[in-house]
Amino acid sequence: MVSALLDELPCLIDEAGELMARLGSHKTLLKTKRKGATVSISTEKKDLTADVSREDLTQPTSRHSASIERSPSNAKIRQTLDDVDVEFFSRQYLTMQSISYEKVNANLPAADLDRKELYNVAASVYQLMKRLHHWQQAAWETLTRLFSDNSSSDSCLLTFVSHPELTRLVLATVTTYVKVNLLWTSFSIIPALLAVYCYLHHAQTLGGDNATPIAVYSPLEHTDHRVREFVLHFGTAPLLAIQHDFHLQVADKGASLAALALSCFERFEACRDLAKLRQQGVFDLEPPVSGAYASHSSLPDLLNAADVVDWVICVVLCVPHQLFAGDSRTASMSPRSIPSTPSSPSSSSGSPSFLWDFMETVARDRMVFTIHRNHVVNLHDLLYQQVTSSPSIAVLSPETSSIPSFGKNRSAVSLKRSMNSLGKYALRNCGVNHRQRREVAIWLTKNCVQLMQHNPGLVAPSFPLFLAALAIAHDETQWAMCHGVGNSNARSSLLPSHIKAKHLQRVQTSFSGAEREIADLLTHCNHLRRLLEQNSHFLAEYYQTFLLNGDAEGIAYTIHQLLLANESASEFRSLLEGFLDNERYRINTSSAPRATWVREWRQANAHLARRTQLPLLDSLRARMECAVRHTQYICKNAQLIEQTANFSKCWWFHRIIFDQCFEQVLTTAPSSAVGLLEILSSLAAGNYVLDELVETEEATEQSERMIQRMDRMRTSLVEQVELGLVSVVKRDAILQRDEVSALVQEKNEPAEHKVTASNRRLSSFSRVQSSQALRPGSAELRLASPTASVLSRKPDSRSNASSFSANLEHIREEERCLRLTSALLNHIRLDNDMRSAIICRVRSCFVRFMRGIVGTSDSNGAGKTSDGVALRCSLQDACVQIRCFLRASQRLLGGSSELNDMSDVSLGEAVQNALAKDLADECSASTSILPQDKRLLEWTTEFPRVSEKEFEQCSLVDRLSWLYVSLVTTWCHPLPSTTVSSPSVLAAVRKHCFVLAPGASSEVDPRDYTDPEALRHLKTLIGSTGVKSVCSTVANLVVAQTLKLRSLIEAEHAVLAFMDMAMNNSSNADVVLATAQVRALDDIATLLVQIGTAVFLLQLLHDHSPHDTSDAWEGRVAPRLLRELQQDPDRRSTWTRLLPVACSSGFHSSVWKRTTYLSSEEATDTNAHMMGLAMARLIPSPHSSQSMHRCAVSALKRTTADTAQPTAGRSKAHLDPGSSTRPLLEALELLVTSRTSDSSEAQGSALGELELSLERLLPHATALSRVTSLRLPQ
Repeated sequence: MVSALLDELPCLIDEAGELMARLGSHKTLLKTKRKGATVSISTEKKDLTADVSREDLTQPTSRHSASIERSPSNAKIRQTLDDVDVEFFSRQYLTMQSISYEKVNANLPAADLDRKELYNVAASVYQLMKRLHHWQQAAWETLTRLFSDNSSSDSCLLTFVSHPELTRLVLATVTTYVKVNLLWTSFSIIPALLAVYCYLHHAQTLGGDNATPIAVYSPLEHTDHRVREFVLHFGTAPLLAIQHDFHLQVADKGASLAALALSCFERFEACRDLAKLRQQGVFDLEPPVSGAYASHSSLPDLLNAADVVDWVICVVLCVPHQLFAGDSRTASMSPRSIPSTPSSPSSSSGSPSFLWDFMETVARDRMVFTIHRNHVVNLHDLLYQQVTSSPSIAVLSPETSSIPSFGKNRSAVSLKRSMNSLGKYALRNCGVNHRQRREVAIWLTKNCVQLMQHNPGLVAPSFPLFLAALAIAHDETQWAMCHGVGNSNARSSLLPSHIKAKHLQRVQTSFSGAEREIADLLTHCNHLRRLLEQNSHFLAEYYQTFLLNGDAEGIAYTIHQLLLANESASEFRSLLEGFLDNERYRINTSSAPRATWVREWRQANAHLARRTQLPLLDSLRARMECAVRHTQYICKNAQLIEQTANFSKCWWFHRIIFDQCFEQVLTTAPSSAVGLLEILSSLAAGNYVLDELVETEEATEQSERMIQRMDRMRTSLVEQVELGLVSVVKRDAILQRDEVSALVQEKNEPAEHKVTASNRRLSSFSRVQSSQALRPGSAELRLASPTASVLSRKPDSRSNASSFSANLEHIREEERCLRLTSALLNHIRLDNDMRSAIICRVRSCFVRFMRGIVGTSDSNGAGKTSDGVALRCSLQDACVQIRCFLRASQRLLGGSSELNDMSDVSLGEAVQNALAKDLADECSASTSILPQDKRLLEWTTEFPRVSEKEFEQCSLVDRLSWLYVSLVTTWCHPLPSTTVSSPSVLAAVRKHCFVLAPGASSEVDPRDYTDPEALRHLKTLIGSTGVKSVCSTVANLVVAQTLKLRSLIEAEHAVLAFMDMAMNNSSNADVVLATAQVRALDDIATLLVQIGTAVFLLQLLHDHSPHDTSDAWEGRVAPRLLRELQQDPDRRSTWTRLLPVACSSGFHSSVWKRTTYLSSEEATDTNAHMMGLAMARLIPSPHSSQSMHRCAVSALKRTTADTAQPTAGRSKAHLDPGSSTRPLLEALELLVTSRTSDSSEAQGSALGELELSLERLLPHATALSRVTSLRLPQ
């Protein structure tokens, strides 16, 4: 009978696993609250994506499964269940009282479709419970038969030593028996659904007969009473029912089961303390490095440690009345059995006297018990419930009393107090103990990975050690997941109900903070597992030789000695002679490897276990079990690796692993974060088995969730690449600036050898530079060529970047970024999708990095439009940063990611080529940001504005164009309606750039992007084509402003004609009268100043762009204006006739009342110079001296008026005749010389006319001009 269990028990265990998986798939539906309440467990449907292959993670469904119809959504079914009165049907299932159909229908949905969906769910649950009932009967019959058979013979020696495989199967069956009943009884809605099924099934068979109001439904006639009896027996208190069954229905009341569990204690105790095993040299890696076989006896036992814990817990829950069963029931208690002083740990030597000792050892080490998937319950609550139950008290108490106790000598210690002390001790110490165990596990797995990387051939002799390392890491990871406070169930499960909450609050930190350790363990396990799978081909040859030359000879020798010592036992000879042939241990690896002798040995050992102990029998068993393990290393190495390093629990605790742990290690240990992504990728791809999952529909849903979670993890990882790259770029840019500053300082100091901090940092960062030769594009040659000269900075640089202080944070950031990129490069070998994601993200980062050089200055609330844009740094710094970005990306991503099977181009080369293309596109591909043709006039009604959404799409060239447009509009000429009354930027004619106005402030000085040196950097940054595009934009602006001026002149043509006559008659009264009638006089003057400012900027940009002429007006603006004027001859004549008059009248506007004349070297007056420049460009060539004469007269009159009649608001510095007239006279010089530089004849005529005007009209102005040494061109 015992040998038959080797075939029956595995089938029972497998079937139970399937049933629990199907129960788990119904968890979301079955965890529904009562009527009117919401669902207690939220669905994750919202995380699902659409187009995902249904083949991922799918498992074949059983032919016994009656699956739910999947057409309606789970949310709708849950809503239907919420509308059902669960209490009503649960009570009905319990009492079986007759009731009218009308009352039953009142508690069910009225719609036929809802009833159909409800019936499908209830039918599925009924079929599942029916299968559970059949399984429970089969399992209980097998177990009771086994224990009855064992108790009938005192010679039964079945223990974990005598027959480990059979003992493992028996204890695993008992454990499964307990877990199955705990799982299905946790769904309180099951009785109600069974009652609903019985009624709806009966209603379908009756059809319309139940429509009579007086009809009565009798549930007793339509209920499956066997299923009902099963549900009622276990439904309320499953553990008490199991205990009662063992106590009453098993002959020895579970004594054989307790003894079977106790037989595991010695080996479990020997491998429980990892630190001690490490000190004993069990994990010593020096012998494996030399090729020695990892033969320590504790290594195989480490593979079963977690299973032994579950076995003991479930045995105690089944037979708590056997906790102190021994040779003498009145024997005194062992000192270690009573946890009255839980601070003193249990002894680690010797066998326990009672099952209590084993339970205490296990219960001290954990707080929760895992039933299925991520469903955990408090272990001490279960033990407390069972130990303090009435049957246990009656058996465990030596004297029947109200205060039960353990033995007569400790009568003061009650059961409840003992269990309370045990729970408190575990709560205080288990978290700290497992943190130490995790440290050992991390050290061991990390060293095993390094050993495999050093010599993959060592996988064969070190295979037992590697499996043990994986088992330890798996056990510690699962413990941390189940006890982690981040687990949604763990917060309530960590604290036993009989212990106050303050005890948990004191030690809660010991259960938290394990995210980094969990991630490291999983990463090392995944790496070690992959290495073992890649090099598993070494195992077959090595262990085949081991079996034939070592195990087979040792087995033959032991059998001969055993037979010689027991000559009278002839029945053993027939059992053992078949194992003497060495050839039986040879395994054919060319076909499916099989070892028939293993099954024969286990059958033979089952017979030997029922006999009296024989000499040398234990030695033979040890040798045979060793040979069995070696055979498994050959035939089932893949299954062994999968079982030992199973990652199924990682998914069921995915909120802890792939959310909490991933987020924690993303910034501190990027390689571990990449390892978690690889684990999830393997799970989603089906490379790793996802246990506890059989439903095809659920497998598809879980696969979809995995894929979506992977996408989020990839996004987070690539974001970290971007953040690390940007951080390194910023640091590198600061280093380069400091390096240049140090070189400049060294030139002014005596020559001596100096090593600066920045030099050391640069050398440390340069050591990681890739040696791979790249083929840069033209943009890289311009900005990132290694031979390019370093952009020098003057000692008095105006950049506001802070100087670099060398500290460890910069180095740590760089090292973290290097670790992340290194881990990603290794990961790309397995997942090419990440390669594309990195390239795409680095490109977008580079584009944002370039475009971030120019940003919006401010936003206007709801409209989210910006009045202008501003430069974030100087153009020189922008060039340095972009060059640093290209070089940093080359160092971090280049040279170590060859993918011969995927692409001939490395990741570094692909990134560099993509960045070069993006740089070229950003610097050349530009869309006009200003409207063309007739819309130019419409655009000039207000200053340029751009929405944030539109600005995000602008390229670097477009943004720079917006910058210069904003410079000559918003900053130089703010609108009167704005809060800014004076310009913040002025045009400095003598300095050939723009400068800040006195009292104004800005993040970046305008000189950093307008002076000649800065414009050379602009050309370096965006190239000649980009500068040409910027010039075209500014030229468009000038054209638009000129067209607006034409519209203003046409609107005031009558008044301007009258002013023309007044000026010709030299009548001041008429001029004043005409000036008062020009309503747009201020607009004309302001527009002239704006045009002059834009022309001044255009000329600065024009000098650094490819052009055919040296004059920006003639080359860029004049052709467009001519094309506009030629479209309408009538308007052209008005423009030609009245433009000089408008220019002259501009000097009479109130704009000049707000003018502040500045003659210092820092700035010059904007109005005077820019109006002079605009008139010089707009007025036709001075062959007609009348136009020039009028402008000169108006300008000189303005000079005299400002000198003779200072306004009340002027300061004393503005009353100086030299300071007040010099800018305007310089504007006159600009007016005359700009138009006559190309014609000597015109120059002479114009100068003569101007001299006449000066001598005849304003002698005082002439004197002033001589005093200020104004030299007009001769």
